[in-house]
Amino acid sequence: MREDLLRRFAFGITIEDTQMRLWLSNRAFLAVTEPINIFENIDSVISLFYALGSASASSNMKELGWDPTVERIRDGEVFQYKFTIGDEVFTTTRELATYGADSMVGRGTRVYEATDAEGKKVAVKDSWREAGRQSEGEILKNILASCEEKLQPDELANAKRHFVGVRLWQDVAIDDTRDETLDVMAAEEHNHTWVSIDLNPILSKTLHLSSKGDVPDSGQLSASFPTQLGIIAHKETGIPRRVHTRTVFHDVGVALKDVTSLADHLTCLSGALMALYYLHKAGWVHRDFSVGNAIWVGYAKEIDSKTSNDVRTGTMHFMAVEVECQDYLFLPISDPLSPGTDAPINPPFRMNFLHDIESVWWAFTWIFFYHTDTTTENAGHSFDDQWNQFQLAFPGTVGHISRRDCFTNIRGLQSNCKAVLSKTCHNVCYHIPHFAKALQDGYRKAEANHPLLALDNILLEDMHGKAAEFLYGAQERAGVIELHPLPNVLKQKRPRPGDETSPPPKYKGKKPRRD
Repeated sequence: MREDLLRRFAFGITIEDTQMRLWLSNRAFLAVTEPINIFENIDSVISLFYALGSASASSNMKELGWDPTVERIRDGEVFQYKFTIGDEVFTTTRELATYGADSMVGRGTRVYEATDAEGKKVAVKDSWREAGRQSEGEILKNILASCEEKLQPDELANAKRHFVGVRLWQDVAIDDTRDETLDVMAAEEHNHTWVSIDLNPILSKTLHLSSKGDVPDSGQLSASFPTQLGIIAHKETGIPRRVHTRTVFHDVGVALKDVTSLADHLTCLSGALMALYYLHKAGWVHRDFSVGNAIWVGYAKEIDSKTSNDVRTGTMHFMAVEVECQDYLFLPISDPLSPGTDAPINPPFRMNFLHDIESVWWAFTWIFFYHTDTTTENAGHSFDDQWNQFQLAFPGTVGHISRRDCFTNIRGLQSNCKAVLSKTCHNVCYHIPHFAKALQDGYRKAEANHPLLALDNILLEDMHGKAAEFLYGAQERAGVIELHPLPNVLKQKRPRPGDETSPPPKYKGKKPRRD
């Protein structure tokens, strides 16, 4: 599923001693059946392999998770893809961003540069959105409608220049049915040959140990995957579902993560901040700003939505710490036990424009902690301390206190920036701590009268203005600095164990002859 766009879901079989399990992985969940004893229950084993074999013998093997709606074609030494979306056909020419498909559970986002039938360049995005949420095309249409209602004509014209243009969007349909991450083992949902794999497809109801060949512990799943799964076919168990969707964009850009010029990084970030400014003025929050999607619209939502508390949404590296905790962290200090005070009933946590601006701060910080300038890279400098600090600030999973400390401990952040970043980079980004401090001050103003939040236009203008100043100040100092990803630098500079002392191989890859 990570490597192949044509994979919608995948089955797997594991055998340990006499116990066999069937696994199912799709973009919404990872599941495993209770073990089958291969000696005591041979009928079930035969049924399982017969069902898988029958499915693989079908014309397109869609029952085994293959996608018949996209065609793989060879282009020299590489493969490209041909998408039919609506009445149009788009042929990919190169990958723009496919790292979103690395996680076993998630949106599985892949973005490609492609051409239409007339040779015009577009960007095609293939992803799995949460069931019940609008598509990006619908979201952008609603955003523009809000902008037309709430912005001045000159603001509206500028806002449209900062929003990516959507050409068309469509949910994927297989055999005239919308492609969703349903339980493919449940007879009540699908009538495929493999429903007889297990007559009682009950998922394990106990925590599994990897030493026993069971479900591995995954930080990606821990935040949302229920421990008591029960029978997966039952909708009331809360099993997450996703919808397979494709979107075609007029604009073909370069994701911020692929930019090498520091000045271009900061220019792109400033442009993204301006897009967020108009988004916020129109009454929306983005909720998923990151260096990977700075050139397209993400899961935006109207600020005054009447839904219950927001789910944790966003890319982990760039998620605001309050969003990660699902709680307000900058409330005024008070004594809840003092006489005459009643503890307020806390309303549900809601994301707001400050969280989007904090995501810009995380992207700004990521640029400098994840990269070094090419001058320092070639100076024989050790980057172990910088890499260690990067991992503390960007652990990639929910619940690390080091990540919250990175944002809230201003003195520590200031010290780390000066200690681990190259002198050249630090001269550009020395105000990372000041940006964080301004955000914290903004949070305290907004939450001063909690449970009422003061998220007015004055605070919006003030915070966007300060954020823009910090980015502009860095742009002025960026000059012609070129950046290099730190993992690549460490990989080049760190010798393999034994390289310094081991003698060269005697046979240079040839096996010695034995007479």
